[in-house]
Amino acid sequence: MGLESTDLEKSILRTAVWFSLFSHPLTAFELWKWLLSPSRAYGLGEVYAVLEKSEWLAGRLEHFNGLYVLRGEMDVQACARERRKKFLDAERKYRALKRVAKFFSLLPCVCAVGAVNTLAWWATNNHSDIDLYIITRPGCIWSSRFWLVLPFALLGCRPPKNSVDETTALDSFCFSFFSTSNALQLEGVCLPRDYYMSFWIKSIVPILDREDWFGEVDRLNKWSSKHLPNARNRAQHHRHHAFKFLSLPIQNSFFEPILRRLQHNRLPAELRDMANLDTRVIITSEMLKFHNNDRRAEFRDSFERSLAKFL
Repeated sequence: MGLESTDLEKSILRTAVWFSLFSHPLTAFELWKWLLSPSRAYGLGEVYAVLEKSEWLAGRLEHFNGLYVLRGEMDVQACARERRKKFLDAERKYRALKRVAKFFSLLPCVCAVGAVNTLAWWATNNHSDIDLYIITRPGCIWSSRFWLVLPFALLGCRPPKNSVDETTALDSFCFSFFSTSNALQLEGVCLPRDYYMSFWIKSIVPILDREDWFGEVDRLNKWSSKHLPNARNRAQHHRHHAFKFLSLPIQNSFFEPILRRLQHNRLPAELRDMANLDTRVIITSEMLKFHNNDRRAEFRDSFERSLAKFL
């Protein structure tokens, strides 16, 4: 008869399985912080003790230099080396982002800008975009997008329009998710069992935040704590804090309809056709979400299939 597992052991395994989708090894502290769907919030000491003593986990996890991966699924030493490489790439991207964040502060209607997706996890490579989530004042979402995107488009620092185009610049900036301060409750864009969105909310890295808007995102999305009870929203780190300039008077409500029509007409036909059919592409006066290649369902299904093999 096989060993019986506890709720904590299963939660640690769930966490390792999720991050295995991205070949991302975790420290013991990270296993505790990102503990996935436990019955309660466990203490860090409890996680350390189980990792040290559990025979059930020892048969399913292996570790190297303090990093844990699924046993037999990944080469833990290779994953550790790759994680270091990705960290250094992300460090370079954060330096670039800090420089351009000075420009973000010039726009009076941009409330907050945060790094998301692979950059939030310090897990980028040369081909990764600098993905950003932007919070704007109500009634200014299109003008904010226009003034944010324009200089990067002129300088050739935007992602390619299609996946086969390899002319994109190193560290291109992706402005694919905007919401106004009235639309910070994001449960409406979630899929059933949307683990990815919970991780996404808890991992946002603030780059510019005028009035603790990312704290408000966390407060309005307490549902994400159901999956991740130990995770807390990230405070702005001093190394990412950009010097703020006085805002320029270049945003006016009079131009909002004009800039909306101009940008909407220039959107790829694929995005316009997909708009508001589901949660992948959303185009409203309160939210602009251009994720036509939204892989959340793929990640969820792969996670659940992989988890079934280990439990």
